[in-house]
Amino acid sequence: MPARRRTSARAAGPKSGGASAAPRATPASVVRVVDASGDSPKSWDAAVIAAVKGSDVRQPVGVEVTRMWAKWDGDKPSRYHVTVRVAYRQRLKPAR
Repeated sequence: MPARRRTSARAAGPKSGGASAAPRATPASVVRVVDASGDSPKSWDAAVIAAVKGSDVRQPVGVEVTRMWAKWDGDKPSRYHVTVRVAYRQRLKPAR
């Protein structure tokens, strides 16, 4: 029989002995995606970091690697290249 997961008191319901706290209003936002590419002589990871930094996105929330390729020099890769999609959250302006 599989082990059961424990649930915390917090997940079960409001705190006993007081009124429940009102949920905070979060500003409306949408997730946008931009394409970027980067390269590095060191590694795939360094190429991804270079692509994200080159995308001018201030606070990325996710990265999808869409393509990876390398220049080959003899018996090893000499330069790593990636194309990525960088996701970021953009707040929406309130309606007038």
